[in-house]
Amino acid sequence: MKFSKIAMPIILLTTSYNEINADFLRAEAGAGAWYLKSTGDISYKGTPISLNDELGLDSTISTYVWGNFKHFIPLIPNARLEATSFGTDAEEKIPTGVKKVFDDYNLTGKNISSKIQLDQIDAIVYYNLLDTLIIFDIGAGVKYYSGSIDIDKKNLDINFPIPMIYGRLATEIPFTNFGAEMDLKYFKFSPLVEAEMFDFRIKANATILSLAMLDINLEVGYRVHRLQILAGQNSFSGFNADIKTEVSGFFGGLNIAF
Repeated sequence: MKFSKIAMPIILLTTSYNEINADFLRAEAGAGAWYLKSTGDISYKGTPISLNDELGLDSTISTYVWGNFKHFIPLIPNARLEATSFGTDAEEKIPTGVKKVFDDYNLTGKNISSKIQLDQIDAIVYYNLLDTLIIFDIGAGVKYYSGSIDIDKKNLDINFPIPMIYGRLATEIPFTNFGAEMDLKYFKFSPLVEAEMFDFRIKANATILSLAMLDINLEVGYRVHRLQILAGQNSFSGFNADIKTEVSGFFGGLNIAF
């Protein structure tokens, strides 16, 4: 009887500790490919140029990786890191009757070789406000763009950060290996430079292998990323071009949850 009185609290405490660890101490990492289609235009010391219609920059495959760490310590935010990289090139002729100028260079009537290389790194801190059947996270972070746009003999470097708010909503279907989630990163600023960033993703995931210490999951989804900067001569972290672009498409990959 005495043993039962002593053992029961220990069992309950151990069970509670394991549940806390399972629910509130978690590390995840994933990687995959994103098949995207790009649209939009760019203007830099010249006329607006369509990335897809006039330069021929259209569909490409990008890669992405991400990592997420969640803990149970109050007030200290959780952390998430994401990186996306894509590049594409094309050759297209600008018609003789169409005036196109980029970086004070006349493109009219020329066969143009163009290339875009763009990397994004997202660093996010967030709080887990709800973690039951529905998971709800909210936070903030920085999206850092780096790369370049090469149009014939001219080059425009891309190298600037954008702050953003972050939100995520997820759920797991009870008694199955399936789940779904969506997240949004957003920023808008207009007093001096018209700038807006929208990055939305929705995905489904399925556990394909469950081991003692980790789960291996398959993820598939759709992502839309829009960036608009109307900078003119007002530098946005050193970026003086006007750009309106959207890239979107399906993605898929694997992730591991510990």
